[in-house]
Amino acid sequence: MILSFRFRNFRSFLHEVFIDMSALNYDELSSHLIQTDSKKLIKTLAVYGASSSGKTNLILALVSFQSLIFKQLFLLKGISEKHHMSLLDLSCRSKIVPCQITDVNQQPTEMEISFISGQCVYEYGFTIKNQNILSEHLIADHQVVYTRTAGVLSVGRGFEKYLHKGTSFRPNDKQLFCSVLSCLDIPKITEIMKPFKCFFSKHIVYCFDFPEPFQFLGNSAIEERIYKIRENPNALNFGFEQLQKLGIPVSDLIIEHGIPMLGYRVKSRTTGQHQTYYMDFTNVPDSTMKYLSLFIDIYNLCQKGGILIIDNISDKFQPAIAKFIVDFFQRDSNVNVQLIFTTHDYSILNNQQFRRDEVAFVDINEYQESRLYTMADMEVRTGSSLSLDLLEKYRAVPIVKNNIF
Repeated sequence: MILSFRFRNFRSFLHEVFIDMSALNYDELSSHLIQTDSKKLIKTLAVYGASSSGKTNLILALVSFQSLIFKQLFLLKGISEKHHMSLLDLSCRSKIVPCQITDVNQQPTEMEISFISGQCVYEYGFTIKNQNILSEHLIADHQVVYTRTAGVLSVGRGFEKYLHKGTSFRPNDKQLFCSVLSCLDIPKITEIMKPFKCFFSKHIVYCFDFPEPFQFLGNSAIEERIYKIRENPNALNFGFEQLQKLGIPVSDLIIEHGIPMLGYRVKSRTTGQHQTYYMDFTNVPDSTMKYLSLFIDIYNLCQKGGILIIDNISDKFQPAIAKFIVDFFQRDSNVNVQLIFTTHDYSILNNQQFRRDEVAFVDINEYQESRLYTMADMEVRTGSSLSLDLLEKYRAVPIVKNNIF
């Protein structure tokens, strides 16, 4: 789970942005909190804002940060293919793009995350400029593993005997040192790096832009995805259950003569009995396959803990389905998964759906610089309706000053 994410100088965000998943001391909706050993975390964070205000750039910061680490940890081992991520896509995602709006910006980009994985609390970050690593640090359970500044590597006191202080470890300017540590066959280092690697490969799921519709994939890619979906029958059944709650009567997925077939439970007009009718996946609506894939990802996250990040949830899902997803993460029984999403759907923005620390906003100034702030920063009173009028009062939504026509 993510405790916090901080970055500076990325795309439209010039100044520091701090996403804090720590819960504030509010009495409302206590069921929306996850209790960890050290603090309480919010389960969901809804990010609102006008079009082109920078909401997607906020998600891109997390995507680029995770993708760069993922690329260096796993690319040489061919893991990217197993995660259904093309090398071109991974290369584009992992590029750190600084704020380019101002001509006086010569500063590096800073990124840092704090998270829990394998019962260990990690803090990891780096500073980067022109794709060169200027500084980097890793802290595990409040112990410094290493710091790196201007090409000089310093090993934490508790790890000197494992990494041999003063050794010749010196990664090149474009290489993260965490990728070097992940290759070392040293039990103490492996103990630290295994949960670290697992977090960046398995505990973060993006719904940034759904994969290509199944119809447009090559046969080998289709077969790989379908078989991967069928690998875990529990996850598949969970996906079917959620689809049925949405009124989509899917109950089976089979491979017939090499062709994926989705089974629908349909009531017969002649017998009045329910029967399963199988449909070639090319005739199945894209949205059905999209929802099934998402629910399987959610099931897998629930088994090991993690975070789902959705950009523009109101564009990808109908309002009722978006609320269904949010409700799922906010339920009492959820103890290990979080949801961060951007949206412009104000229909679910009320004090029965969200705590004040579960709502954030992105706006953009006259210099086209984005900033992030939360409803807690707005000093909204306990019990306020979080109505659109209130948001306009605090300028949390755009106010149209002139007639369009």
